[in-house]
Amino acid sequence: MLPIFISAINNETDRNFSEILYYEHKGKIYKAIYKILNNQQDAEDITAETFIKIIDNLQDYYGKPYEELASIFVTIAKNLAINRYNRNNKIKFTPISEADAESEESELYSDEVGDFVVQKDLYERLHAAVGMLDEQYSSIVKLKLGYNYSDKEIAKILGITDGTVRVRYHRAKKLITEILKGDSEDGQ
Repeated sequence: MLPIFISAINNETDRNFSEILYYEHKGKIYKAIYKILNNQQDAEDITAETFIKIIDNLQDYYGKPYEELASIFVTIAKNLAINRYNRNNKIKFTPISEADAESEESELYSDEVGDFVVQKDLYERLHAAVGMLDEQYSSIVKLKLGYNYSDKEIAKILGITDGTVRVRYHRAKKLITEILKGDSEDGQ
């Protein structure tokens, strides 16, 4: 069944091209997304979201070879899936209220609470720093640290060599360090 957003395209040429792209690429896109999310509902949602992004930039895809389109579309899908995965698996922190800090129990565990606050702050700073990176670096960091993928698995997902993964990961770590150093200098 053809999605409603493709049927709603007014230009017949664009609608026909979108239909062809949909039928040729939906299987690969869905499989790539499902491999990341392991959830049918989310995979279907992200597949639809991917095609909406494709349609938004449809003019860019006319005349490109099938293999190139497949690579572009799967990359778009994987990035959207990774974003969904991160949103679904965000670490939720419970704020520490002043009342808890004053209680006897908090006094007994004050070192642990302090460690928790430091860890939370570091996590938030790291997360913000990764968000400031270019997509080519942030996607590797997310896949490596968030999903615990190997260099070889990341290379396969992103369609690059594992050597490129290692180089980009190394550069990403340097950039994150620079960002965090800048934050600590601003905070002093």
